[in-house]
Amino acid sequence: MLTLLAAVTVLHAGAAQAPEHVFAISTPDGHVIHGQTDMPQGEAQGVVILVAGTGAFDRDVALGRTGTPRDRLFADLGARFAERGMVAVRFDRRGVRHGAPPAEMLDPEAYPGITAESLSADVGAVDAWARSADGLNARCVVYFVHSEGVVHLAGRADAGMAAPDLIIGMGAPMESKLSALRWQMSGRDADSLRMMDEDGDGRITNEEVRAHWTRTPSAVFERLDPFLHPQGAWTAADLELLEANQSALYEAERTRSLAIADDLPYPSASMAAFSYGWWKTWFTDDQPIAARLARWSTPMILHYGQIDSQVRENRQRAAAEGVLAPGQATFVSHDDRGHSLGRETLMGPVDEAIADRMADEAAAACGQ
Repeated sequence: MLTLLAAVTVLHAGAAQAPEHVFAISTPDGHVIHGQTDMPQGEAQGVVILVAGTGAFDRDVALGRTGTPRDRLFADLGARFAERGMVAVRFDRRGVRHGAPPAEMLDPEAYPGITAESLSADVGAVDAWARSADGLNARCVVYFVHSEGVVHLAGRADAGMAAPDLIIGMGAPMESKLSALRWQMSGRDADSLRMMDEDGDGRITNEEVRAHWTRTPSAVFERLDPFLHPQGAWTAADLELLEANQSALYEAERTRSLAIADDLPYPSASMAAFSYGWWKTWFTDDQPIAARLARWSTPMILHYGQIDSQVRENRQRAAAEGVLAPGQATFVSHDDRGHSLGRETLMGPVDEAIADRMADEAAAACGQ
């Protein structure tokens, strides 16, 4: 069942006023997806469906700490899309209550149903509603996907969903889930240290670490001490040992996680954000995301920050090479920007010029 609920109007800071319409979509498994559309002032030229990455995110995707409205990444982007004549569709992730205080944001009963499959199926339900006559009757559909959001969308390619007109990615993995997690757990620190080697001599001194560590992916942990070497410098052999030790820790976590029942809460009973079934797919799903998206001929514009803490652009380019059709994906690099294309390695807000650029890209796909 696809249902459009009553409209309300609000204002977004930093962009033109955009009327919002609240909607609710019932899914086959009994879940109800709640969300809203940011509507353009005039006739809509197309629809942008925004899909969030890993986390307990509602439709606004609060992922910043500037204390400004721009910390709500999707609310800010939605207003920019609407300003350009597009309907922005934003929805709450399954198990997350919109606008609730942090202690009440998670629905403690929802976690068994929060799986890789259900999160992808929810995207399909939103897409069906957006295209339907009872929904938005969309004739041009663009997807904006952040991080794991592209995984959920790729699952719809597997399921035979109609191809969108454009995919815009922000920190979107093209490699497999397994490969991405393994790098985060056993490759990120060594790669970050290599980035600190200012003179390129293969030896990273503690002085180089102090000067550069904050502009590397591992700065996400906001701890300098682990990167200061007891002997004053890291050698190539030290980095190999670091990677070997962290690989062993990765394998131990993999063994531990795979032994846990799928329907238990992840990461814990007190913070039931996902099921363990969802978490375990990050250790078992070795199919590159690019291979799933290759089922569509949809053009993609993929934006990556140089200091992204979650994915590395070079790895995503390698994963897409020879898998996506020639010219299907346009890779856009952003110096000194992170996973959310802001100044931090992980968090936003999105750099304002980049946000406007992505909004322009979406509008151009639908003839604006």
